[in-house]
Amino acid sequence: MLRIVIPGAVFLISLPLAALAFKEGPYPNVTGGFGEQSCHLCHLDNPVNAPGGTLALAGVPQSYVPGQTYELTVSLARSGMRRGGFEIAARFAGGKQKGKQAGLWRVPDARLQLIPGAVDKSLTFVQHNLMGSRSATPGANAWTIEWTAPPAAAGPVQFNIAANASNDDDSPLGDYIYLKAVRIAPAR
Repeated sequence: MLRIVIPGAVFLISLPLAALAFKEGPYPNVTGGFGEQSCHLCHLDNPVNAPGGTLALAGVPQSYVPGQTYELTVSLARSGMRRGGFEIAARFAGGKQKGKQAGLWRVPDARLQLIPGAVDKSLTFVQHNLMGSRSATPGANAWTIEWTAPPAAAGPVQFNIAANASNDDDSPLGDYIYLKAVRIAPAR
């Protein structure tokens, strides 16, 4: 009996602690791109990209100029959202470098953080932190980051984003996960 009760109690006690950790940012490699999991791994009671919410990536050029810096804005909206978070990656979409880091990230404000990949430490992910998960406007949150294109036109780049429109109840339930992929080619 204790073999069932003790693990169950530990699990229930750890749920709020796990939820707090995600307010500070998710694990790396949960953008849903390149065969990886997404935030839906834990926040799974609603379908991905459920109607009633939006995830957008603004500022992405039609094609990138090698070495050029672009200001990108990730926006998440859903009625009832009390907190919102995201994770984004930029990777080469094909060729010998497929899945490898494409370009460099810079976080211009204190609401964001950079984290290395879980397995491939050369990957860099951008995500919210605790301050960045707070929604200044009920039902919406946005983050602006800078991406510098690779120094050489090594092929198309894919941005993968996963975002969580959270009800802020310190559980993985009742949240909505949105995924988006945007691909751009180098300028000719």
